[in-house]
Amino acid sequence: MSFSVYDREVTLCSGDNVITCNIDDDTVKELILPDLKSTKDTTHHNKLDIDLYHTITNVSYSNDGEYFLVCTNRKQLCLYRRKNGELTANRTLARAASKVRFTPNNDVVVADKSGDAYLYSSSKPEEEGIALLGHLSMLLDVMVTTDQKYIVTADRDEKIRVSMYPNCYNILSYCLGHEKFVTNIQELPHDKNILVSSGGDGCVKFWDYKTGKELLSIDVNENVKQKDVEGFNRCLEDCELDESVTILPLKHLVVSKIDDSTSLVMTTLFSCKRLFLYNVSGSVKTGVTLNQRQAVELQDDPLECLVQNNSAFWTLSDGGLSIYKFDDKRFEKDEASCRLERINESWKTLRNHLKKHSLFPILYKRKFDNVQDYQERKKTRLLSKVSG
Repeated sequence: MSFSVYDREVTLCSGDNVITCNIDDDTVKELILPDLKSTKDTTHHNKLDIDLYHTITNVSYSNDGEYFLVCTNRKQLCLYRRKNGELTANRTLARAASKVRFTPNNDVVVADKSGDAYLYSSSKPEEEGIALLGHLSMLLDVMVTTDQKYIVTADRDEKIRVSMYPNCYNILSYCLGHEKFVTNIQELPHDKNILVSSGGDGCVKFWDYKTGKELLSIDVNENVKQKDVEGFNRCLEDCELDESVTILPLKHLVVSKIDDSTSLVMTTLFSCKRLFLYNVSGSVKTGVTLNQRQAVELQDDPLECLVQNNSAFWTLSDGGLSIYKFDDKRFEKDEASCRLERINESWKTLRNHLKKHSLFPILYKRKFDNVQDYQERKKTRLLSKVSG
């Protein structure tokens, strides 16, 4: 995530730069990351200069605001205390992370691009990471449930795996039903026995994750305009991906609790400047029901989204941060957005120094036709035998 919010404090990152802003006193502080503890050359990966890509992959606050972390694609994981900015841990990961999250007790769980998940202790910063589990495919999201009994992982090969925690070799279930990569998993706030997921097939799915049973699926692409699909295909062409898609992948999945029986689910799609909101009610026992609340036109395509205190929805775009509020009747821009002027000026400065590339297209599986090459080689061998 490119930004995170706790109370009145906002942390933004872009490239190698991190700034922390206080909304109330309008102060902006720059955070200088420590030197990377590694003897290996981490400036290149798979013959690509990783400086071309987003070098900070995640910045996040713990749920209680005690810590915040910064993770870079140079395999660096830094843990800070929020109140005084003290650096408590500077670790080097085994492999580049694809997702980093705090657990409910403030430890850090990391999903990496080789399919492995690791746990890092916040109370014992000198300890190495503990290997928890592994997939045969790139992990795209990881989550330890609120009760800390299970760990849920999602991968590029359409799988959601539910394992016991911390004894992750015990697999409880698989949630199978997505037809493309799964990029987002969340607990449904009003009933944490239900898992919400989304990904490249444009669907939001609800699961009884302990049994792997699918409870409900909605196709967000029903509301997509053809020009949005065409714009996404142009992006794929720019990335030299020889594939044409008709379904926009889901970009963000944000959930918020309305009351003890209802949650709000918010989604965005790639190449689409709209936010889709749904009211979700029900439980594992009674079943899940969903009503589309509204589609909100955003000024820019959001880079990141999050919800704070179940009342404020934040979006980050190239133009900066915006805050929206929602109640039973409306979803509209909050007046607090006008107090973000200095923060947004700082963000624009950071953003201008970043070369805009995306690693997203690698999630689409390339199809290779090696039959033609085989036939040519066979023909050559036969001709050589005849001439010999």
